Amino acid sequence: MKPNTSYSSNYERMSGNCTRLVAAQMLQNLSPPITPSSYILDNACGPGIVSEQIKLLHPDAKIMATDWSPAMIEETQNRIEKEGWSNIQTGIEDVRDLKGLEDGTFSHAFTNLGMLVPGDDDSGVRITSALFRVLKVGGVALVSSWADRVWLNAFYNTARAIRPNEEPQKLMALMPEMMKASWLAAQLEDGRFGNNIEVKPCVTYTEAGSLDELVNNMLLAKQMFFSGFSDGEMENVKGIFKEELKKLRTFEEVEGGVRIEMKAWIGIGWKKGDELEVPV
Repeated sequence: MKPNTSYSSNYERMSGNCTRLVAAQMLQNLSPPITPSSYILDNACGPGIVSEQIKLLHPDAKIMATDWSPAMIEETQNRIEKEGWSNIQTGIEDVRDLKGLEDGTFSHAFTNLGMLVPGDDDSGVRITSALFRVLKVGGVALVSSWADRVWLNAFYNTARAIRPNEEPQKLMALMPEMMKASWLAAQLEDGRFGNNIEVKPCVTYTEAGSLDELVNNMLLAKQMFFSGFSDGEMENVKGIFKEELKKLRTFEEVEGGVRIEMKAWIGIGWKKGDELEVPV
């Protein structure tokens, strides 16, 4: 259950390896394949998880890693130095326009679980349109989104147990339609990829070496769910949250620790150059 690198961050501890597992699946059976001439965009790169997976398979791959969070770019830059990665640059870019990147630049563009900008429910099509623009003809965009985040129920139920008369905070809630394959397909279709798309399911896990470790890792995100709770209330959170995790339908004990299964969608869009053709 150990990650593929010694690197660690609060982001990765909170996610429990789940985004890495999605990234690894995005790289399986890639078409077109990554070659020495490829130039790859790791869009909404976070702490460089997609770049990491690419470098494991293609150490010399040329990558541009971008994120609109300076803190994430700093993490990625630290990662580059720590891991000794070569041929990789970073830049601060808004995923919705990528205005600092030129048209027709990349052979491959990845956006791993970065398809929604908080507070902007229309960001999906803007993101895929930006990816289409920066891809070369013959290039491919791979994007992922959540289909099932069952672990959120543990946060909500814990908050409800402590404050039974108050609606829990739902900063990470998504509209139900945004969890469907059809939603992700529509973002690619309307983002100029037309019918040159595919959406497939992906199973992933948030995991840790023990239940206590999983609880501690996930509670790094406590401010998104328990903001304004008193110290006395917070003293009760850990024990209740632990029991709520055990109740989740996908919680399981496995060799080496525990995990909670989740589901995601992987969307693929190819820029073939025929998107404006009108059928007769």
